[in-house]
Amino acid sequence: MALLPSFSEIAKSLKKGATEEAEKQILKLREAALELQEENLALREQIKKLHEEKSTGVSLELSQGVYWQLEDGERVGPFCPYCYDAHHRLAQLLDGSRYVAKTHWICRECNRVFD
Repeated sequence: MALLPSFSEIAKSLKKGATEEAEKQILKLREAALELQEENLALREQIKKLHEEKSTGVSLELSQGVYWQLEDGERVGPFCPYCYDAHHRLAQLLDGSRYVAKTHWICRECNRVFD
């Protein structure tokens, strides 16, 4: 955002009789105010969305380096900690013991391995 004129600068322009210059400065201020209102609205919507996601979010437990979803006292999962932390997405992990690497868990989304 460009440097905005101050009230004193506008007042000086009016005292000098430079009404056209003062009008331009006032127009800059109005445009900046409109941009700030739009940004404020977008940020409020983003905050509302994040609050909704958080309030309807799942109950998770971090154990053994992976996330487990808690449903009625039962652990469901496991889920990839990277996918959840970075993208808020629950990506269920595969049992890696059935594959060549004999690792504990493999994420289908990001291909990370968890032992």
